[in-house]
Amino acid sequence: MKKSFLFLSISSLVIFASLFLSCQKVYIEKFSDNDSYWAKTKTMSVNPALNTDLKVDVAIIGGGYTGLSSAYHLAKMNPDLKIVVFEAKTLGSGASGRHGGMVLSSLLDEYSDNETFKWTYDLSVNNMKFIDSLSEALNMECNLVLNGYCETIFREDDVKEYKEYVQEANQAGIPLEFWDKQKTKEKLGTDLYYGAMYDPNGGSVHAVKLIKLLKTAAENEGVVIYENSPVVSFSEGEIIKLSVEANERNFKVEANNIVVATNAYTSKLGILKNKIMPVHTQVAVTEPLTQAQLDTLNWESRLPFYDSRIMLFHLVLTPDNRIVVGGGNVDTYWNNGLEYKGNISRVSDMMLDELVIMFPELKGIKFEYVWNGILGTTFDEVATVGVMGDNKNIYYGLAYNGHGVNQSIMFGNVIAHLYGGKYHGWEDSENYGYELSKIPPEPFKFIGSNMFFKYWKWKDRH
Repeated sequence: MKKSFLFLSISSLVIFASLFLSCQKVYIEKFSDNDSYWAKTKTMSVNPALNTDLKVDVAIIGGGYTGLSSAYHLAKMNPDLKIVVFEAKTLGSGASGRHGGMVLSSLLDEYSDNETFKWTYDLSVNNMKFIDSLSEALNMECNLVLNGYCETIFREDDVKEYKEYVQEANQAGIPLEFWDKQKTKEKLGTDLYYGAMYDPNGGSVHAVKLIKLLKTAAENEGVVIYENSPVVSFSEGEIIKLSVEANERNFKVEANNIVVATNAYTSKLGILKNKIMPVHTQVAVTEPLTQAQLDTLNWESRLPFYDSRIMLFHLVLTPDNRIVVGGGNVDTYWNNGLEYKGNISRVSDMMLDELVIMFPELKGIKFEYVWNGILGTTFDEVATVGVMGDNKNIYYGLAYNGHGVNQSIMFGNVIAHLYGGKYHGWEDSENYGYELSKIPPEPFKFIGSNMFFKYWKWKDRH
């Protein structure tokens, strides 16, 4: 009887809380400016906002890597298309312009056979080569360094699993290497880890310079880009109707096709609301290291790396000898909130402490910039690309779960192939057209996710 009473009491409380909170005033959140270190480099002029109604072949919603890559590849493969990009703020204001600077290959956690494993890996490697070749062709530097990266092993108990994974990858023809504790220290300069998995394909990049590269490439192919022009709604049909707000006016856009390239912001369009959850993560960059600091650091390989913790830390050493570091904390808010409400100073102190644990030689170093970004995460931790809608004219590439720099650009190419009815190859991977699992509605999402985050933080410390 007491258990039944307790159950009813808890159920009543949850229902009351849900009803109370659901009655709160709904408001449209403003998209925040990109205040990252990368954005401090004023590399781009801002395009004008939309100022007229339009009829187009393809309207792309979102001016990050996915949107700009889709625009470029679609225009390159279909020169006669009228293609426009709508960005709510300025290009790269989402995760594309705020990430930690790493470029990763696409390693599948699960795969059906060695051929698929190798095929999808090679596609992601070829995409990195595409970025490099585009930079060379346009003579635009984006600080792309493809010397590889490491996933470091934080717990000794995980060493066996990593060794087995590398062996499986090698059997599939993927050139991963397992490094023991000593070699990891020699290459990365820290003895915090029990080993590492080295991938020779990958590296680092300047986030916003890469945005400029993709913007220039798309505009060279005739794509028109509108900034400060958020799409506030759209309705499906053979002709998709969009509503775009710009300069305190509302404009109507009719499009034969759209590309949803909004990642963490997707739920605000009213689609995939319970399948993609935005989470806030923070990144910081140090002041430039002196030559003396570099010498004592012994990070001679300069390889970027991230560790195996659940709330992993990731580090990049930039060409001007700054360390970009992020991780150790995530935040999510009620109803997929976009406004950051955390204590960024506290997070900054935590990341700085962790950096000094990795490299005691850096004691006394300071962060020059600290910023917040928003990632699109899924219940399955799987990104997805494909086409949906009754008329099969809504293309999408999103939900990168923090590993989207290379993959998002590749997904733009996949979308262009899908549009043209051409085979790309990624169709053979588990990520193509992946049906994302539903995330529980409020208040269960908010309560459950924050409980998990707290548990993960505890687990990473024990």
